[in-house]
Amino acid sequence: MNKFTKMILGTFLLCGTSAMGSLEIYKDGVKYRYVPVDDYVGFVRGASATCGEREISLLTRQKCPEAKRLCRESKEIETLRWELESLRDSLAMMNSWVTAAKFSDVDAAKWLSAAEKMGKQQAEWRRKEDAAAVELKSGEKHFQRQVSSDEPRFLSRLCKEELELTLPPGLIDTRLVNVAELGAEKIRITHYLSLRNHSGVDISSKDARIYARNFHRNLRPVHFHPWVIRPVSPEAISLRGAKGKAGMRVPEREMRTAAPAPAVSTPQRLGYRDYAVGKIELPSTGEEVRVRIGGYEVARKCEEISYPWRSGIVYVACRFAPKTAVESDRWILKKGRRLVSENAHGEYCRGKYLLFVDRDDTVQIRRKRVVEKERSSGIFGGKIRKKDGYILELENRSQHQKTVKIIERVPDSTTEKIKVKLLKTEGAIRESLDEEGRLVMQVVLAPREHKEVKVLFELTYDKGLKVRY
Repeated sequence: MNKFTKMILGTFLLCGTSAMGSLEIYKDGVKYRYVPVDDYVGFVRGASATCGEREISLLTRQKCPEAKRLCRESKEIETLRWELESLRDSLAMMNSWVTAAKFSDVDAAKWLSAAEKMGKQQAEWRRKEDAAAVELKSGEKHFQRQVSSDEPRFLSRLCKEELELTLPPGLIDTRLVNVAELGAEKIRITHYLSLRNHSGVDISSKDARIYARNFHRNLRPVHFHPWVIRPVSPEAISLRGAKGKAGMRVPEREMRTAAPAPAVSTPQRLGYRDYAVGKIELPSTGEEVRVRIGGYEVARKCEEISYPWRSGIVYVACRFAPKTAVESDRWILKKGRRLVSENAHGEYCRGKYLLFVDRDDTVQIRRKRVVEKERSSGIFGGKIRKKDGYILELENRSQHQKTVKIIERVPDSTTEKIKVKLLKTEGAIRESLDEEGRLVMQVVLAPREHKEVKVLFELTYDKGLKVRY
């Protein structure tokens, strides 16, 4: 029976000694309710316990029951630590004996025989010391990944009712894991919840739930106060206006009324929803436990995309319409049994989801600026017309034809004083240009072909303005 089998068996025996409880994981902590069979809680820090309506304090004791898995591992570490200290004391004692020894009648043969025996014993003890030090360091590291405290905690008195154990945040890690399996024409999406318990409390739950909110919410009553509007004389209004023009402080209400701030819409990142996990075994091993929360299969369309204004990398990306909300942008990608990536990313893009699955290093893209040209126009030369642009150099180093979608930019003017006009695109099929200056083009490259794409635009603005872009 190997160590892993023993761990699983120990966990099963542990969970079988008491009825399964219920687990609730919040943003600001964890609540675990169960009926304990003894006073042992676990190697946990910062926990609090309530038995029925009574709060029970947690105590630390030196003696830990060997029937508990973490107690056995803690005792094994203590045994290793004792063996290492014993070896080191033996070596120190041997060195002190050799240093303090006095030989009145030197017998060379006896001296050499004793030195040989002591040397062999010393070498053996040092070998054991090195092995014990490595094993102790590994054991301590493994134990620290499982617990939040080096000392076991016990209930100050037995609880025969349901015990509510509250754990501080950060002792059970939760995150969303998206797995995408790439097929010939479809993509299979599977969403998981990844849980890692390193609290020091082995958990067995028949009803586990994960919430997006806190259980320590600040909820206060709202008291009504009337909003009183008082009449103000025209003289006071003109006086306040004069003071405001003179640089004096204008009251906040007048500032909001006179010049309201423009509304800014900031897209919010999707957060965790509430999940009902159901029955789960979550031993405090620090190892990942995955729970499947949904999956589906949809059609996908893959293409090669590049953003030369950012970098010359050509990405292989797949578009699909997700059936449920994608709440995390990190993905694990698989193709058959082959793992493509463990750290891929995606994003919502124009009504669909765009998942970046690979890079095509056989296509190289370089971007360089076009020489600027300026000329004056209008009455007395009051306007500047400036032609500008860039050239994209594309090279296909493979033996296959490549079709690359290029996402580029032209300057976006936020004022009527500066006007931007796209003059032409050469060497590519222009698909679209939106109001923000997002230019989409498509380029077809034959095997081993080198092609240039030229983008020219014109800026028109008053001669007195300074333009930067």
